[in-house]
Amino acid sequence: MQLKNKVCLIAGASGAIGGAVARRFQEEGARLAVGYLSHEPLLDHATVRFALNVRDWSAVQKCVEGVERRFGRIDVLVNCTGVLGPIGPVSGTPAEAWVEAVETNLIGSFYLTRAILPLMLRQQSGKIIHFSGGGAAYARPFFTAYGASKAALVRFTESLAEELRGANIDVNAIAPGPVNSRMWDQIRAAGDAGGERTREEIKKMEQGGGVSPERAASLAVFLASKRANGLTGRLISAIYDPWEEFEQRIPAIMNSEAGTLRRVPMA
Repeated sequence: MQLKNKVCLIAGASGAIGGAVARRFQEEGARLAVGYLSHEPLLDHATVRFALNVRDWSAVQKCVEGVERRFGRIDVLVNCTGVLGPIGPVSGTPAEAWVEAVETNLIGSFYLTRAILPLMLRQQSGKIIHFSGGGAAYARPFFTAYGASKAALVRFTESLAEELRGANIDVNAIAPGPVNSRMWDQIRAAGDAGGERTREEIKKMEQGGGVSPERAASLAVFLASKRANGLTGRLISAIYDPWEEFEQRIPAIMNSEAGTLRRVPMA
C-alpha cells in the first residue's frame, strides 16, 4: 500500500497505459480521480470520473477544482494523455493536425500542471508525473509532431523541476517503451508512411507483443511514492533504466546529468 490515502488525479485513464496506472494506484491504496476522453475506464465504483479534454483550459481547471472540492487536496498528478499526430513527411503533413498534436501533448500537459501547481505549493508537497516517448530523446522522422511535442514536454519537466527546487514537489517523465496500444494501431494503419525504421518496429511488436503497460504503471507507483522523494527533473525509461534500484541512489542521480536531455559537444 505505497500510496495509501494519497489523492491521485490520473488524466488519460481510458488508454492502455492510463488504465494500467489507475488499476495499480487503486491496488496501492490511492484515493483516485480519473479524467478520460474517449470512454469511461473500468475501475472501482468509488473512483471519481471526469470527462476531460486536456486541450480545453477551462475543462482542466474545472476538473482540478472538482477533485479538490471532493478530497480537499491532490497529492499526485499522473498525465497519461497523448496522441501520435500525423505520420508522414512534413512536406505533406496537414498543418491543423500537426498543431493539434502539439496542443494535446505539450499544451495539455502545461494546462494540467498549471491548474494543479498552486494547490501543491499551498500543500508544500506533491508529485507530478508525465508520460513522454521514444521520440523525445532521439530523432524520429515522419513523426515530427509527436517527437517535437514530447521532447518539449521533457524539457518542460526538467525546467519546472529546477524551478521548484526546495518546494517538496517532484516532477518527472516516464518513457514507457513500445506498449501495444491505440497508438500502435495507428502506426500499423499508417503503413509505409512511417518509414523503414517503423516497419521494423512493427515486425518486432508483432513477434513479441510489445511491452506490458504494467511495467510503466509500476514505475509510476514508485515515482508517486515516498520512495522516490527528491528524485526530480528526470526522463526515466520503464524498461531500460534500473529504477527499482533508484531509492538508494537518488542523491548520486541528482548530482549527475543522468536522465536528462543534453547537447552532445561537437569535437
